[in-house]
Amino acid sequence: MGNPWKQAASVADLGNLMADWLEGRLGGWTPGYLDDRPDEETNHLIPVLAACNRAGFVTTNSQPGRPPERGYDGRMWRQRAFVEGWIVDGALLGRIRAAAKRAGMTAIAHGPSSRGGNWIPLVEADDEIQMAAGDYLGHRRVINSEWQGIGRHATNELRHAIHIDLIDPVWGRDDRLWSALADAIRS
Repeated sequence: MGNPWKQAASVADLGNLMADWLEGRLGGWTPGYLDDRPDEETNHLIPVLAACNRAGFVTTNSQPGRPPERGYDGRMWRQRAFVEGWIVDGALLGRIRAAAKRAGMTAIAHGPSSRGGNWIPLVEADDEIQMAAGDYLGHRRVINSEWQGIGRHATNELRHAIHIDLIDPVWGRDDRLWSALADAIRS
């Protein structure tokens, strides 16, 4: 069968492969998430993430919201619910943005010529930022770093897609973002 990612001819193909990877039907390293399997902390998010991918929102990074808790290093860690990915379908993008707005989420979209933006902290340890989203290096750089090994046609579609970050502004909350996404893809 070869490399299924290399055979992807569209962003829709990437979404179906990503959903299969999230659900454990496709093993090994994956573009986008750049890992062999989803992190354990996202196990409860897999149903909504897989549905998003099959609907056309190809997710490449996500995390649940987590309230402050003492970490492995003795510091107090907290994180915001977050997901990022790629969308080609303008109607789907509109539904996701509207659902995010109704739920009070922050949505940051970048088109093919976008660059820059402001960092929004996603993970902190003792108020020191460990991970952030919102700033954007541009489609070409992100595609070249995250999507190596995919089909030429899928790469071309990504170059014209919208990259979007969805962030719950409330630290530790883990229910609104995911239900808003589920509603948007059911519409």
